[in-house]
Amino acid sequence: IYVALPPDTPYDAGLLLCQIIATVVANKHPKVATVERSVKSRGQTVYVDYLQNIMGKTLATAYSARASEYAGVSTPLSWKEVDAGVRREAFTIETVPARLREVGDLWRALRESKGVDLSRVTKYVRRTTSHA
Repeated sequence: IYVALPPDTPYDAGLLLCQIIATVVANKHPKVATVERSVKSRGQTVYVDYLQNIMGKTLATAYSARASEYAGVSTPLSWKEVDAGVRREAFTIETVPARLREVGDLWRALRESKGVDLSRVTKYVRRTTSHA
């Protein structure tokens, strides 16, 4: 999950936002998502790793080649594609250029956005935590 932040966002605010998003996803979808770090405790759930955003960690972004036996490429998808089901092996250094010509750069809108309004996130957190 990528969220564009305004350019002047303090590092700590961005890290906190990542933790909030991961926790909300895990709480709303406990059968498929978790923030549990222990591999044994996760079961078949997807680990939403907000700690990947700490200082010094490398992060693969859109269109990054991945170290895989099939030369995969990190590729933005539409929700329609996600819902239809995709195979990660379909996105390689050989196939992604044609995909870009066909569907365009799905990353462009995020890259060019002003970023989210963090004051709205604060209001959401206050509203959801005051009921707990």
